[in-house]
Amino acid sequence: MKILYDDNMPFAEDVFPSLGDASAFNHQALADIDLASVDAMMIRSTSKIDQARVGQLSSCQFLATATAGYNHLDLAALSATKIDTFIAAGCNATSVSEYALSGVLYALLARGDIQASDPVSVLQGFRVGVVGLGQVGRRVMAKFSALGMVVDAYDPPRALAENRPEWNDLAAILSCDIICLHAPLVKNGPYPSWHLFDEKVLAQLSPRQILLNAGRGEVVDNHALLRLAQKGLTPTLILDVWEDEPDILTELIEYCLIATPHIAGHSLEGKTRGTFMLYDWLATQTQQAIVHQMADFLPNHDVSLICSDESLTVESLSTLVWTIYDIAFDHSEFVSNMAQSPCFALLRKQYRQPRPNSDIAVRREFDTAHVTCTFEQTTHTLSALGFSAATL
Repeated sequence: MKILYDDNMPFAEDVFPSLGDASAFNHQALADIDLASVDAMMIRSTSKIDQARVGQLSSCQFLATATAGYNHLDLAALSATKIDTFIAAGCNATSVSEYALSGVLYALLARGDIQASDPVSVLQGFRVGVVGLGQVGRRVMAKFSALGMVVDAYDPPRALAENRPEWNDLAAILSCDIICLHAPLVKNGPYPSWHLFDEKVLAQLSPRQILLNAGRGEVVDNHALLRLAQKGLTPTLILDVWEDEPDILTELIEYCLIATPHIAGHSLEGKTRGTFMLYDWLATQTQQAIVHQMADFLPNHDVSLICSDESLTVESLSTLVWTIYDIAFDHSEFVSNMAQSPCFALLRKQYRQPRPNSDIAVRREFDTAHVTCTFEQTTHTLSALGFSAATL
């Protein structure tokens, strides 16, 4: 079996050769590759599989993407073939939820809405609106709920499917202090998300709010957002996704408190989980033994921390969060590099890759932090946020 896998897929070179004749490809050179003899193709979102490319995959039996999103796939064209298709749904959901928590904490402190010395219970005074209740949205809800924050949600299809009419109230979301967008891009049907936050909706928001988009860039009309930002009429902006990536509206960057190149889900665990979901799926489909496990490949990164707070403080929480994921570092790297040249795609591809004479560290997830707590309630809260916490 001839297997092609994206060269930006962690540990792919270690696992796919056990299933067949496997070789790597670079998505930028995909147009030059003869796909006619490929039996299985393992991709990321940078590889566009449109109707024409589906036609080139004349021998292909298996196609999978190591990403939660699937807008790069022409599912209608694929469904008309005999190609089995797989999407690694949820592979990076934990990583994106940690991005959201890190970003919101940073914004609340930067704006002076909360102080480092405050007890973490101060967060209970803020309402969060989550748009999109897929695997990412539900994890985001869980994290903010663990902090005692009131969380509203908007997802009309799931409101119908789960008989939750309160999830179909966009007005409630627009009145929240913090709005987190995690919706997939849907252009057609009864509930399109394309430009859900258009100029009319954006104009209803105010600078007292925080707007975070780590779902799909096209959910927000970026040009309308820029026009409002230039008038000082937008919420505090945390943008990880943008319209027309990688050729984004660069003028919008300067109006963001946090701006990053679509990397919210790019922890080492998030990307590696995608690889192994594809490996497990392909092994199962081809009735081969699963001989590799993700845990055997991730480098040891256990961080031992101590939290002696009886009542967890904002300072302790933010220190723990930013020890594992410092979102301000990613913002600084993005802004400084984009100021030199429009290199969005390169920054995303090379995200957190160690470089000589650089303090860049591979990004990991909260559960790599082993936190020893003095008090049980603190242990409970940190565990609910994803840390490996235990009481002394």
